Amino acid sequence: MRSRTAQFFKSAPQTPLLKSKALMTGLAAVVALAVAGTTVGYAAMSKTVTVTLDGESRQVSVMGSTVGDVLAAEDVHVTDKDLVAPALDSSVEDGSAITVQFGRPLELEVDGRTRTYWVNSTEVAQALGEIGRRFSGADLSVSRSASIGRSGMTLAVVTPKVLKIKVGGKAPKKRKVAALTVADVLDSTGVKVSEHDVVRPSLDTVVRDGDKVVLTDVRVAERRVKAEPVDHPVVEREDPTMFEGDEKVVRAGRDGVRDVTYRLRYVNGRLVARKVVSADLARKPVPAIVKVGTKEEPTSNFAGGSTVWDRLAQCESGGNWAINTGNGYYGGLQFSASTWASVGGTGLPHQHSREEQIKRGQILQSRAGWGQWPHCSARLGLR
Repeated sequence: MRSRTAQFFKSAPQTPLLKSKALMTGLAAVVALAVAGTTVGYAAMSKTVTVTLDGESRQVSVMGSTVGDVLAAEDVHVTDKDLVAPALDSSVEDGSAITVQFGRPLELEVDGRTRTYWVNSTEVAQALGEIGRRFSGADLSVSRSASIGRSGMTLAVVTPKVLKIKVGGKAPKKRKVAALTVADVLDSTGVKVSEHDVVRPSLDTVVRDGDKVVLTDVRVAERRVKAEPVDHPVVEREDPTMFEGDEKVVRAGRDGVRDVTYRLRYVNGRLVARKVVSADLARKPVPAIVKVGTKEEPTSNFAGGSTVWDRLAQCESGGNWAINTGNGYYGGLQFSASTWASVGGTGLPHQHSREEQIKRGQILQSRAGWGQWPHCSARLGLR
């Protein structure tokens, strides 16, 4: 038996407003149940995973079932140069950890020679260890603790080398130097190169172990000299009446005076060149005029005869009319230069013929007697 209330609602007419409210209420209930069901389902399927990229970690909530799914969902793209652990096809569970070390190019320039490596390390020292080239004692273009970004790095390395270095006039020395070029070698050893110095090999030459570097110290300087004497020239005039080798000053010369500037060139401390840059002549030099003989001098004269003068010459000089003994006496009759001149002789006695010497001897004997030849004239019984 139905209740009155039920009958009332069944028989009572329903207005449109009441129908609309009932419908909206029902729809809202249905939507709420659907959303609640979806949320409960999503929560049941998602997982919390720790993802570490190049050492930086973060937690993510994902629905994927494999490592590859998780990385794809996080927009992380990997290549065969990257290290991924676990592998991309490994399954993940709530609380799993994924690590990715990205590959990056390391362009290594060692003593000017370049090669590119792919490394997964994010620090220079680790990367060098990864490729097995630690370069102990070498100079690096960046710190060993420097970071390597995803785009990679260009790293210049200069290895130590044993070189023979010679500077100026000093003895060569062996030095162990981490240097790329000759210029680096000299700079690292504290050697200053001036504009005039000569360096072999050239400064931009790349050095190798065992090379020799030579610096020639060249210094250029200027020096000014005031009142420097200028040698006077000598003008020679030939005289056929004088014997060869005889000279007579006709006019004495006089030196000039100038102020002069020299450019001096020193190589390894030794002066090797001097050049006049400028000169101001304060007083002109006066040339000397000298007569020089052109008459041939007899080399020897043993011409003789049976006269008393020949016997006297034999006693005085062994009969050599051309002798010059170096004791101040000349010719066969051993005239002194002053005595010879006093009897009208020119030059020196030994430069003249036997006949000329006898002629001058006769003049001397007529003036002063045989006593001018005391020893030999007595020996010959001439007095």
